[in-house]
Amino acid sequence: MNRGLQKEETKKRIQKAAISLFQQQGYQKTTVSQITHEAGVAKGTFFNYFKTKEEVLHYLGINFTNRISYKLEQLLQTEESTASIIKQLFLLLAQSNEEANPHLIRSWFHIAITNSSFQQSEILQIEKMRAHFTKVFQTGQDRGELIVDIPAEEMASTAILNFFGTLLYWCTNHPDSTTLQERIDKSVTLLFRGFLIHS
Repeated sequence: MNRGLQKEETKKRIQKAAISLFQQQGYQKTTVSQITHEAGVAKGTFFNYFKTKEEVLHYLGINFTNRISYKLEQLLQTEESTASIIKQLFLLLAQSNEEANPHLIRSWFHIAITNSSFQQSEILQIEKMRAHFTKVFQTGQDRGELIVDIPAEEMASTAILNFFGTLLYWCTNHPDSTTLQERIDKSVTLLFRGFLIHS
């Protein structure tokens, strides 16, 4: 394995170990020493790739955005309706957050609120996500599926705010018999009642 690939593999191993520990025992209780021990690397190696634990947590947001981008490109090649595409994208986000688990998502919200540096990096990821959703809403308007008196950018922003509100409620009211995917399915359905053109 060449040096570049080896470095990338080490970085991914540290990320995976950190996320696993965050999920098991919580972000605050996890130390860098525990992360490097779990990853099988020296403690100093961690700081060759990340300045802080927050940077590792930021990997979650990047991963979610990449999954959305990949799925979107697939869905835009189909004949599915805009409503169906949007719902599938949000359900993918919901699934990703469920896999991360409520405890970790609560930590993400806490750090995003209290740590300005982390907050700015996450805002950039959310803006990338908003651009993806804006593209879909604009396509829906161009197809004549959605109303045009609300800009596509505003539709995307509203949908994302709706998602994060639902996400916050879910992760702070867990355990709950209703899954995040079920909540998102209902909320997106209600949201689209205001966006669709009704014949």
